[in-house]
Amino acid sequence: MGNKLRIETSSMSLHILAMVFMLCDHLWGTIVPGNDWLTCIGRISFPIFAFLIVEGYFHTRNLKKYAGRLLLFALLSEIPFNLAMGSSLFYPIHQNVLWSFLISLGLIHWNERPRQHKNFGGG
Repeated sequence: MGNKLRIETSSMSLHILAMVFMLCDHLWGTIVPGNDWLTCIGRISFPIFAFLIVEGYFHTRNLKKYAGRLLLFALLSEIPFNLAMGSSLFYPIHQNVLWSFLISLGLIHWNERPRQHKNFGGG
């Protein structure tokens, strides 16, 4: 067999790729509206970031610090997001995705807690 092409993807390369896709989505929503192809590209970023949240959960050394950083960025980005999407400081109709990721992180932790207890399942 000949040489096989091997492509390796790191967490950093996935983050950068997802950020580029997300930028396309945000450009469509703010600066260049009407270019629907940008939002089609941008929607690819969500599953990549969701995958990275799960990977981050299982590889973090300190879940509280990880969740704290996610909360900090959710809070810092909320007002700019509200201004961009709803032209006001408070825009309850649409929230930035970091809140969904923070909730997801909590649900992953809640789901994984029984596995951490040795007496789970009668064993």
